[in-house]
Amino acid sequence: MVTLDQAGWNRSAIVLVPPPVPIRQVVTFLWIDARPSASPRAEQWRIVADDAAHLIYARYVDGPGRTERHRLHVVGPRQVFADADCRRRTVTVGARLEPGALSALFRVSAHELTDRSVSIDSLVRPAFGPTLSRFETGAPSDAVMRLGELVADLAGESRPVDSRVRLLTTPDAYPGRVRDAARHLGIGDRALRAWSAAHLGMGLRRFMTIRRLHRALEYRIQHPHTTWSRIAAATGFADHSHLVRDCRALLGESPGEFLTRAG
Repeated sequence: MVTLDQAGWNRSAIVLVPPPVPIRQVVTFLWIDARPSASPRAEQWRIVADDAAHLIYARYVDGPGRTERHRLHVVGPRQVFADADCRRRTVTVGARLEPGALSALFRVSAHELTDRSVSIDSLVRPAFGPTLSRFETGAPSDAVMRLGELVADLAGESRPVDSRVRLLTTPDAYPGRVRDAARHLGIGDRALRAWSAAHLGMGLRRFMTIRRLHRALEYRIQHPHTTWSRIAAATGFADHSHLVRDCRALLGESPGEFLTRAG
């Protein structure tokens, strides 16, 4: 998630905005990230693997004439990290969708957008009009309000999020193993793979691993003096080695190496 990207280096500057009531079922939060395009970290910005999709509006300054460009796109769930070049980006406004909301809002199978970024205009009906033009003027606070309005418009015509997805994201009911999750969801083993691809954009094991790693990294950022072994035990890993293996697979680095990005 955005507060963990680049090991949380910019988390103190990111403005998190609670979603308005009409979209709370499909949006976890909205955010504003405005930083100078000359940021020294902009060239090597590592984005974490994420179990959720995002709607993102980005404003760039490009070329010798410092021409301003705009982009409004949908980013699907990410199975592994991605390195982004943010040198020309000055403003990013986003909405983190709840797991399962991508397929509901856009009526697509979530796996079609996994590890992809596409223009929102390729996914919405012409009736929504020139969606990007809503964002090209005004302050970032205006853009985040318009993004919320856009999601509300989409939600008004969307199908409901599969209720079984919510069983996976309720903390008290969150299962620890895939076989437990399948039983918890009432889905047979043969149907589980297809269901996970359609609604989560990835296999259930990868979905659970990403969420577990997020918890571990967030725990360390909030409790920097806690050992990795204790963090592993507290967040559902078998041991420290298990945490390191999963972190390398998803982020390309050990937990310690990743967190050095925050300086």
